[in-house]
Amino acid sequence: MLGHGYLNALMNAKSTVYGPLREKVGTLGNIYMDVGSGDPDFVTVRLGLFGSEELLVSLRGAVFTDGHLQVRFSKDVIRHSPSVDPGIKLGDAEKALLDGYYSAMDPDTGE
Repeated sequence: MLGHGYLNALMNAKSTVYGPLREKVGTLGNIYMDVGSGDPDFVTVRLGLFGSEELLVSLRGAVFTDGHLQVRFSKDVIRHSPSVDPGIKLGDAEKALLDGYYSAMDPDTGE
């Protein structure tokens, strides 16, 4: 997860989000903060034609490269993530669902 110091970098990031192989995944959307720590832990990524699909992706292991956000997960992994409405506040149940999915899909710890 990116620490609190990365919030400004996230807010100022160029809009393209890249996957682990530097492939374009989509466009950066909203930033979700952990209530306890105040650190960003998820962002939305807009996929598809004209950004018609907006999905949440974990910031675990994410880095900034050349002003762009690079996440650990491919477009396919993000596209198959649990359906969570990106327009609502993430509750404990939604965060647990997303954390479980992205933990299982993590290239270093999952399958």
